[in-house]
Amino acid sequence: MTQIKENENIKNGHKNIPEDWIKEGIFGSIKDREIDHIDYDRWMGGPRGPEKITFKDSSAVIFKCDIRHYWMAENPDTPIREAVTYQIDKIVGLGLVPKTMVIDDTINGIRYDGSVQEWLKDAKDGFHIDKFTDQEKKDFERLRIFDFVIGNSDRHLENVLFTNDGKMHAVDHNACLVISKDEDILSFPDSIIIFFSKTVVQDMPHIVDIIEKFYNNKDRILDLIDKYIHDNKELAEVMVESRINYLYNMLKRDRPFPRKYIEWRKGLDEEIQNILRRKK
Repeated sequence: MTQIKENENIKNGHKNIPEDWIKEGIFGSIKDREIDHIDYDRWMGGPRGPEKITFKDSSAVIFKCDIRHYWMAENPDTPIREAVTYQIDKIVGLGLVPKTMVIDDTINGIRYDGSVQEWLKDAKDGFHIDKFTDQEKKDFERLRIFDFVIGNSDRHLENVLFTNDGKMHAVDHNACLVISKDEDILSFPDSIIIFFSKTVVQDMPHIVDIIEKFYNNKDRILDLIDKYIHDNKELAEVMVESRINYLYNMLKRDRPFPRKYIEWRKGLDEEIQNILRRKK
């Protein structure tokens, strides 16, 4: 993590975790915060899993290590993907991904090299929710667009959380923005097609809004990926841009989205070829 060195310029002194806790881009630090206790978990097959770090002021974060140092060594820089996803959420105004930053701290002799995300107190996952409210339904539909654009193939009801204030949250974004150089960037879960085939998108303002926000902020999102993503950067940029263009162009044609997976792939491939031609 060459850019982790940016942390050396960060100075934290917060009693709580405010919006500006991320002090430089996607990087931050918790080394100056007073820790009360740490709860450990373990991933199956891995020596180090998520750790809940609770501070003296009762605020907390969930730490996830850079798994390249422990297992699945071919995987890319997952903490950066977690933090970049949060920044993309902010850019398009999704408002579902908790605050996330990359850290490289040594605390009590233990290295914390990975990502930390704001802990959601008393959150329940989607398996414990009987029925979505109207707002939660809209948020989940907006989340489908978000996941499609960033290439998140790991959305399930365990990483959709609900808090007592009636809000929905989306967590666990290390499997997005192209995690393998051999990844088929035209591939995506067919749930997005099922959603579009059952709805008239032009009559859904919240979906029109998120697509337009992606398109209007496309350059900012691509600049973010270019600045921070190391592994498979070019593939990630082309995938994200082609998906934004595809959704926006289909929306502006004011006609139904294709109902067949192969037609979506063909449309995405056309957008990719257009992007590649412009880059020549």
